[in-house]
Formats: sequence, C-alpha cells, structure tokens
Amino acid sequence: MSNEKPLVSVIIPAYNIEKYIPKTLESVLGQTYENIEIIVVNDGSKDGTGSVVENMLRNQSRFPYRVIHQQNQGVSVVRNVGIENAKGKYLKFLDGDDWLEPDAVQVLVETCEKYNCEIAFGGQNVVSSKGRVLYKYYETYVYDEGLKNPREVIRDFLVGKSYISMNSSIFLKSVVDKHEIRFTKGAKYGEDNEFISKFLYFSSKAYVLDKKFSSVVYRHSSVTKQTTLEVFHNVGSMTRLKRFFELYNESELLKLLEEYVIPKAYAWTIGNLAYNGYPFRKWIKISKAPNIRKQILKLKREHNPTKMGKEMNFVLRMYAISPELTYVLLRTANMIFRLKA
Repeated sequence: MSNEKPLVSVIIPAYNIEKYIPKTLESVLGQTYENIEIIVVNDGSKDGTGSVVENMLRNQSRFPYRVIHQQNQGVSVVRNVGIENAKGKYLKFLDGDDWLEPDAVQVLVETCEKYNCEIAFGGQNVVSSKGRVLYKYYETYVYDEGLKNPREVIRDFLVGKSYISMNSSIFLKSVVDKHEIRFTKGAKYGEDNEFISKFLYFSSKAYVLDKKFSSVVYRHSSVTKQTTLEVFHNVGSMTRLKRFFELYNESELLKLLEEYVIPKAYAWTIGNLAYNGYPFRKWIKISKAPNIRKQILKLKREHNPTKMGKEMNFVLRMYAISPELTYVLLRTANMIFRLKA
C-alpha cells in the first residue's frame, strides 16, 4: 500500500442490511485509490450484517479495517463513532446499502489536494435494489463545476438547487476536529444537512464536480421510507442550524432559513408522510394545521430547475389549491415509483 497519498477513512454505518452491504463493501474494496482505511459501525443489527461484514473484510488484504459493534443508537451516533475512530486526513462517509463509483475516492481526494479545498463533492444516481437507474444525478440537482466560495455553496445547498450527499462528498478531518463538528445525537432526518452546512461555514474553499460518484439505493423497507412523525426531525435539524447561525450573527443566512429553508423543511416533511402512506385523515389534520400550512405556503417555487425540481414545484402548487388532491397525487407517485423500482 502506498503511503505517499493521504489516508482516507471510509465510514460505513450498518443496520440490518446483510443483503445489501456486500455490494457496498465491494465498491469500496474496488476503489482505484490505494490509501484507504475502512471503518464499519454495526449499529446493533438483528440480522447477519455483522457477520457478513467481518467475513468480507477478513478475507481481503488490500485495506486495513475496523468493525465496531455497538447497541443500536441511530445513524448520527454511528457516524460520530466513525469520526472518533478515523485516522485519515479525509473522511468519506458511505451508507451501508449504497455504493461508490470505482474512481470516487481518487477523484475527490485529488481535487481537494489540487485546489487546497476542505470539501469536494459531486452527484449520485438514485437506483433500485437491482441497480436500475430511477433518477440520474443531473435530473435531481444542479452541479455547476468549479472552485467555489463555501458561502455560495451553502446558499445553493440550503435552497435545494444543489445537493451534497454524504455518499458523494469528502471532508477534511482537521476542520471537523478543530470546530468539533458532530452529528446531533438522536436526529434521524436532516442531520446530514446540518452537519454539512456547519462544515461549509468553517471552510475556505469548496469544489463542485459535475460527475456521479455514488448510487443511492431506493429501498421500500429502509428506515427513511417508514411513515412516522419522526420525519419532523428534519424541521428540528434546520431549526438547530438557525440557532447555530444566530451565534455567528449571520443575518443573510438567517433570513434564508426563516423565509425558505425552514418552510421547505415543513413541505418536505408533509410530502414525505403523504408519499409513504401516512393515514389520510391524520395527514389532512396535520397538513392543515395553521402553523404548518402557513410555513408551506411561504414557498412560492423551488430554486431547482431540474426534472425533480419541476415535479416539486407542481406538488407545491397543488398543495396550495387542495391538500386532499396533493395526498392522492403523492400516493399515486409512490405506487408508480415502486413499480419502476
């Protein structure tokens, strides 16, 4: 193994994904970049995830690895455990049921090294569990390639024009350590956006690549597809971010959060509940709650000009006219998407 290039710590959370994590690990073991350490945190899986991971990594000699077994504490704690055990110059997060392009780590690291960036990122495709592409990365968000001021990136990220996935980005660990940036314990939705926004705030350079680095697998059974009011954690994450920027008197970003980001978090949450089948009568009651409806109606349009952004704009217009029809529309969209997946 070459030690001339900086070490990259690939952190993989794993929970009840014994059928999916082999392909994830294969995508890491097949990286063109040579100086990687693999850290898998098994978050109290009740299936054979832990054994699958141990066996796969034990039978390879290319990369050093560590498998950490713990009681179930959620993805935020898992990623924090990964950070605390990482020895690399860079952190590369990868969800345990998704996978990387073969040159992902190499391109991201070389970009950061070449331009002296703290963060580099690109896009990810949305695929079925069988690998069928459901959305190509450029159909979901805009990736305007080049060296960027992180404040510009924060704005594009928060309004949803661009998106930074944990799977398709890389982070300089010294920034995380110096500013003690961690994922909020217990947060299940939006915790990654909160982490990334704080990281960008403490960065001096960011590089955007118009390139696919990963594939995120759409699974009907995944935790984020369950119909639970825990999706309101997304609103909580953006509210915490607002308090964070208040500490630094960032008036421009605070205005953006108040007028767009938090209302959008409410819209995403309500849409997620409908899409995934939250009971109709309960959903109508929540979606018509005065504070929630007021927040969502603040959103005049999406800033995202892609295929997905146009679809979201249509849903927002429909919600303003009729929440009932919006529910039916989103449930129908879910059924069609399931057939494709």
